[in-house]
Amino acid sequence: MTALLCLVLMCSANTLSPLELGPQVGFVEDNDDPVRNEILASVPIWVVGDQWTYTVMLDAISLVEDAEDLEGASLDILTGTATRTVASVTDGRSYGLNEPLYLISTTMFVQGQGVFPAPAIGAVEGVLQISMAEAMLVRVADLGIVRVARSINLDFDSVVNIDIADVEEFANYTPVYEIYDFPIRSEDVHLLSLERSMEYSGDGLVSFPGETQYNNTERSVGPISVIESELLSIPCDGGALAIVERADDGVVIEERHYCPSIRNDVYWKSHDIGLNGVKGEFHLISHIAGVDLSSSPNTPVVTVVLEDDDVPLDGAINITVDVLDVDGSPAVGDVHLYRGLGHETVTLSSGQATYNVTSGNNTDDTITIDDWASHGFVVCYDHDPDANTFRACGVATVTIQGSAIGKVIREQLISDLSILIDDISSSGQKAHRTIRF
Repeated sequence: MTALLCLVLMCSANTLSPLELGPQVGFVEDNDDPVRNEILASVPIWVVGDQWTYTVMLDAISLVEDAEDLEGASLDILTGTATRTVASVTDGRSYGLNEPLYLISTTMFVQGQGVFPAPAIGAVEGVLQISMAEAMLVRVADLGIVRVARSINLDFDSVVNIDIADVEEFANYTPVYEIYDFPIRSEDVHLLSLERSMEYSGDGLVSFPGETQYNNTERSVGPISVIESELLSIPCDGGALAIVERADDGVVIEERHYCPSIRNDVYWKSHDIGLNGVKGEFHLISHIAGVDLSSSPNTPVVTVVLEDDDVPLDGAINITVDVLDVDGSPAVGDVHLYRGLGHETVTLSSGQATYNVTSGNNTDDTITIDDWASHGFVVCYDHDPDANTFRACGVATVTIQGSAIGKVIREQLISDLSILIDDISSSGQKAHRTIRF
């Protein structure tokens, strides 16, 4: 038994290409077919020009309360708007990766009343203004966040204008920050072990760490529940999915309400959106469906169909890809299939291509009891080798059934989760007290 457990753990850590048949491992399988909860949302497709605009409330008191040069400063809640736009779909090579990524551009402007010390004249009342430009890389396969770069300007507008700070902020996640764990099923629960590294550069009256900061958290996500559309800031067909992340002490870190019909969050609340601990709350107020920003008014449509999306370890997977060009005719040319870091190219025949691959036995980074892993197959069309971009992609997710020994491993890793779930009410109260609004 011990030898088998060690063998399973070693195999789960390997990095074999997911498009190649891995070593034959002697897993002990359950005889019964897996019983799955209802799928509430599958991984969405974003297109260039997709845009979501949010109202924003920031609790930025942490910026000034520990700053020596701003002793005595006070600050109200900051309000404003943020707009998030899909700028491009890249093949990842420009960023040292080999998987399709969305490049997401976000602009934000918020302001609020405050009192700040001014040279020679003492404390003055005025308005703190924060403007931010953000670039974020998001994995097409599962909307996992890879890295984030922000440029942030803080100014105090009063009888004396004060330049508070100009800061560059960089965040990297190890592993990729997979928030949603598609496909999202009713009452889903999964675990994350996440490291976030933060780097800062710039100057001003607000101080930021000079060395790279590492934050490691063990997080539980779920159980997933549905929020009725009438309770949301914007209509959402079928309601939104409440996704709550908790630290290992039960305190809420993030809360999101994901709307499948809008393909993004309609609500997001975080204890740390950036700027070294600023708390934020976002409510969606508008969504504009994107189109290709080139000369063509439309994008090709890539449809990915799995013959079976729930397969055993090392099981065969037949994938059919259909691509319609902008005029609705079958597309010609090559399509690129990605899963993880594996990649291969197939030529379309009358707008269609077929792949035959195996599921492999690689685990993913979102641990659950019910399955071994879930992986997104991404198929992209119309590659621009100069810009390293695609015009369109499609995605389908396969769930790999867990083995009996795999279930034992997961039950050990998730053994404390029931305590956190039972304590949802008190956890929510703790989180509420940490945020002023």
